[in-house]
Amino acid sequence: MVGRRHLPEDLLVDVLLRLPVESLVRFKCVCKHWYALITSPSFIEMHFHHKQNHARLLICNLTISDKSKSIAFSLLPAKIVQGVSPEQNIVHQLQRVTDFMSIAGPVDGLFLVEKAAFFDEDDARLALWNPATREFWPLPPVSFEPQPFKDHDNQFALGFDPLTRDYKVLCIRTFWDDWGLGVSHNCFVSVYSLRNNSWKNLRTDFPDCCNLHESIGATHLNGVYYWLSGRLENIFRICSFDMGSEQFGEMQGPDIPKAQWGKLMLHGDSLAILVGDPGKPMTSIYDVWAMNLEGSWTKVLSVQPQIVAHWPRSVWEDDKMIFEITETSQLVLYDPTTRQVIDLGFQLDLIMGRSWVFNYKQSLVQIKRKNDSQGKDNVV
Repeated sequence: MVGRRHLPEDLLVDVLLRLPVESLVRFKCVCKHWYALITSPSFIEMHFHHKQNHARLLICNLTISDKSKSIAFSLLPAKIVQGVSPEQNIVHQLQRVTDFMSIAGPVDGLFLVEKAAFFDEDDARLALWNPATREFWPLPPVSFEPQPFKDHDNQFALGFDPLTRDYKVLCIRTFWDDWGLGVSHNCFVSVYSLRNNSWKNLRTDFPDCCNLHESIGATHLNGVYYWLSGRLENIFRICSFDMGSEQFGEMQGPDIPKAQWGKLMLHGDSLAILVGDPGKPMTSIYDVWAMNLEGSWTKVLSVQPQIVAHWPRSVWEDDKMIFEITETSQLVLYDPTTRQVIDLGFQLDLIMGRSWVFNYKQSLVQIKRKNDSQGKDNVV
């Protein structure tokens, strides 16, 4: 190993930025200077955005059989080519899972896991997880006052406050006085701060857009999380939550008269909406509308996949789409430029199980902070 004294500082940084997270985690032990460099916020941010840190597909596949669950997180190569079955690098797998609900993210390479007992944390309702560093951080329970309703539903969002450099988790709990009734008047909100390792209940007027739809990936941008919340005539409505001010907001999406289906997503560094009319094999058309800085919307992509019955699951590299084939329960990648369909090699359990498709970049972000007093490091 070449010592630090033999390398100019700028050359050392340039070399380390090109290395994968796994190597950098090991290199923190070389010397104090390397440790300080690799764990510095500036280096972590530069490494995350470096051109060598390619975005890859991370597939979470949950299957259920004989009343037991198994789950596998598979990372695909940075380049997927026609005729070559992509190698599935298993980053985490358990054959028998005691409990699991969902996974959301990523934000800066971090995921939010719901019902996280499969990480050997029996009491963890929620947890933060960095697959690259294998750090796992169980969150304390969310505390809401008891409500005189029959049932409730939870929605979660992971975000980052750039001013305080604090990762936050938003929990929206909707109480139901009867299934499908009273939803718009019984919403309660709490925010978790990783810096403080605690929840805070918010006294805020929840906006009228209470029915928040699941996005494609984490629709978090510049400290604000966004949801598609429904439509007013032909105009999509978007609800937002600012992680810094901890306030909700509303705005209008694009005017798309003929769209019957929509999912909020990110397209590069812009908020975007994927719209279309799935369920029409060989003739479905999907459009991606991106929001400009001034708030207007522009159509940036139009895809008409010539494939059998399918359902859109994700967009990769801004123009390639991931589809779930209805009849065969397969995941495929569709390239609109070449019109090629590539089987990603996954057989999904669509009857009892569930799957998630993420655009993922490795990250050095540390969940456990230097001033954390919780007993042991949490790794999986």
